Order: sequence, then C-alpha cells, then structure tokens
Amino acid sequence: MSPRPPGGAAPAGPAGGPPEVEAEAVRETHCSRVLLRGDRAYKVRKPVRFAFVDQASAAARRALAAEEVRLNQELAPDTYLGVVDVRTLDGQLEPAVEMRRFAESDTLAARLAAGTAAPEDLDRLGRRLAAFHAGAARVDGGAGAALARADRNAEELAQLLGPELRASDLWRCTRGLSAGILRRAGDLDRRAHDGRWRDGHGDLRADHVVLGAGGLRIVDRLEFDPALRADDAGGDLAFLLMDLEARGARWAAGAVLGAYRDAGGDPGDDALLALWGAYRAMVAAKVAFLWATQTRDPSVLARAHTRMELAGTLLWRARGPLVLVVCGPPGTGKSTLAAELGRRTGLPVVATDAVRKELAGVAPERRAPPEAYDAAMTARVHDAVGARAAAVRTACGGAIVDGTMRSADVRAALRAHLSGTRLAWVECRAPAAVAAARADARAAAGGALSDADGAIAARLAAAWEPLDDVPAGDHVVLRADRAPGDAADELESRLDAQL
Repeated sequence: MSPRPPGGAAPAGPAGGPPEVEAEAVRETHCSRVLLRGDRAYKVRKPVRFAFVDQASAAARRALAAEEVRLNQELAPDTYLGVVDVRTLDGQLEPAVEMRRFAESDTLAARLAAGTAAPEDLDRLGRRLAAFHAGAARVDGGAGAALARADRNAEELAQLLGPELRASDLWRCTRGLSAGILRRAGDLDRRAHDGRWRDGHGDLRADHVVLGAGGLRIVDRLEFDPALRADDAGGDLAFLLMDLEARGARWAAGAVLGAYRDAGGDPGDDALLALWGAYRAMVAAKVAFLWATQTRDPSVLARAHTRMELAGTLLWRARGPLVLVVCGPPGTGKSTLAAELGRRTGLPVVATDAVRKELAGVAPERRAPPEAYDAAMTARVHDAVGARAAAVRTACGGAIVDGTMRSADVRAALRAHLSGTRLAWVECRAPAAVAAARADARAAAGGALSDADGAIAARLAAAWEPLDDVPAGDHVVLRADRAPGDAADELESRLDAQL
C-alpha cells in the first residue's frame, strides 16, 4: 500500500449515504478486493463460497468483516478502524473493513525483495510472535486434530486435480504428510497436553508483516474459521517460516526462528517445524490454485507449483535427520538417483568418485590413474566421504552419499563418522546387461566422474558384498533402471511406510 497522496481522502457519497470509493488502486485475492484511496484501505469481500469459507450472503460478509476488525486489534493496533458500508464503482453496496493504509514497501515481503530486511526487524518479529503465542488462549489439539486438518486440506486440493495438479504429485505430499503426523503422534499429543496448542494467527505470511514507522504490525489474522487458527504454536509459526523460504529467504526464517526460541517460545524441533511447514505449503498451494482458476495468471499458477515442490522438500526434512546412502555396483543408476534426491531434498550429494579424484589431484572429467583405486586410497576416500557427510549432516540436517560401498569394511568406515544418525541404505539394482551398457556408453562419451566401463562394472558387481551388515529396517532395494523420479517416488513411499 502506497503513502497517502495530497487530498487523498475517500470522497463522500450523497448526504447521509455511504461513501463511493473511487479507488486509486485495487489489490485482489481469491476472497476479497482491497480498494486503496488516500490514507485508507477498504477490504470488500467477494460473494464466493469455497470449502473452507462461505461469503455468499451479505450477512455472512458483514459478520466476517466485524470479526476481522475484532481479531486484529492485538497484533495490528490502530490499523483496523471498523466496518463501513461502501458503494463500489459497479454500484453495489457492500460492508467493508476500513483500515489505515500502510506502504506496501514496508511489508516484510517487499523489504526482502528489495534486500532491505534488517536483522533487528526479524529479531523483533520472532520475539513478538513468541509473546503472542504465550498469551494466546489454549485450545485442544494433538495428532488427531493435525491429521484431520491435513486430510481436509487434501480433500480440498483433490477438487482441483487436473492438468496443473496431478494426482501422483498430490499423493506424494499427502502420503508423506500423513505418515509424518503419525510418526510424530506422541510428540504432537504431548505438546497439546503441555499447552503448546493456541488460538494463533492462522495466516502468518511475509506480506502480512508491516515494519513501517508505525511500528511492527501483523495484519490479516484469520477470521473466517476459528478451527484454522487453533494450532500448535509451531504450526502457526511454520507458515511464516515456509513463506520466507519460498521467497528465497531461508536465512530470514532462521533469524525469526532463533529470536522466537531466544524469547522462550517452544515451536518444537526442526523436523517437526518442517512437517508443519509442508502442511502450510500445501495450504498455500491450494489457495494459489484456486486464485489461478479466477485470474488465469501464469505467475499465480507458478506460485502454486512452487509451493507444492517446497512441500515435498520440507517433507524430506521432516523425515530427518537422515543420511541417504545411495549405493550399488557401477551402472545401476545410483548417481542419477542421488542427483534426483539432491534436487528433491535440497541436500548436498557427497560422491565417492568426486572425492577420489580430488584426493588423487585429478580433474573430475579426467580418468584417474590405477593407483587411485588401490586399497590404501580406497580407505582414504571412504574416510573422507564419511567426514564430509557428517559435516553436511550437521550443517543441513541430512546428507546424500553416492558411492558403490562395495564392502562391509568401507560401509563401517562411513558409519563410524555418522554414529547417532539414521542411515538409510538405498541399494540400486539393474540387469547386468543394462549396467554394462550404461557403463560402456558413459566411458565412450568421456568426461564422467566414474571411470568404470562395462568390464569394470561387471567385475565390481561380481565382487560386491551384500548389505548383510545393514539392519533390515534401514535397507531399501530399488530397481533404478527407470526414470529417476519414479525410483525416488518409490523410495519416499517405502520410507513413509516404515513411519
């Protein structure tokens, strides 16, 4: 919202009648239009009905407007002025929420985009949210409430299935979210018992945080369904953290979270926050898909897809801390699968081939000399891979290791560096002819990290030791002679089934 222009007050209508708002600008969402005029903003609800909100009648729109004014006094003082009747330019008389207008450049979203978000503002925001949650009314909750909410959102997303939202993509996220909630059911129930579920904001996003001269204000507390505000405090906060990450500002999310915890707030551990963030990303995707059906705006549709992709990434974080060891003989597709998992999870890939050539002083695209593959060098390589994977796990909450891992000895060397962390051993398999053909094609093309041709691949496959040293629950066998996305989908499903 821009600053007030000279003489910019909303013009009066006929004597004794409602003002006619000749808006200088309009901001529109799937549920409302905000008419901007002078130092005022008038939020007019659209006569729409969705599964999660019913604004079809004028009485419902008036009641929701009054509730919005009431709810937003605490976090946005002196901003929500009341409910007034306005006559819009199409001649309709509508109840509107009258607000003091703020500069759109003062929202956290705008400051992040401009690169002017200040650390002290993020610190103040985290501390304010911690205080808000501490003082908010306690509500019932727990795993059952979380699962019901996730199921309801999935049902609403299912109504939007089509060319832009595939059933397979929705299933990946809904399955992972439900599995995550069940995996953390005890924690969710304990947090509810301990009073961590509160009547929160319900729609914490960067464009609802105002940092202007009027002080920190957080607007648009959700008014149309109290059940959607009744949340784990971490779930409420996770909406903002997710939104910041979606805007490319994960650093800002970390700053807000750190301040929140420093102020005594207890949002749960990072994996639980990631689980809540995945749910919130799916909610944001649903809203964007709905909005896209109204506007046909490609940027809105792109936002919906981005939020669904982020939900998948956050679900991987919620499965953590986890190190994925993608292993198997050459040519079985492990490096291709590891790259796909790196894309999905956002985790770095530590590859034995890359480390071996680095230690041997050989450029990645050149063949290493035979001595780079002797027993002494192999031991050095796996020791270095284990150390790097441990460092990545500490920094990122997980890691992906890409390597043959052909013997119990080298696997033990990796585990020695990663004690206390769950390792999922993903064994890639492919028919011998397919593996040999892949290795030969890669060798002929040149420039690959792996130096194995078909003959070497066959020899290493014959000498490869089964993963009998790995617990059954940590061992996943995949056919990787297929599209990497299909193999990654199966891995996600298998991990979720283990809860």
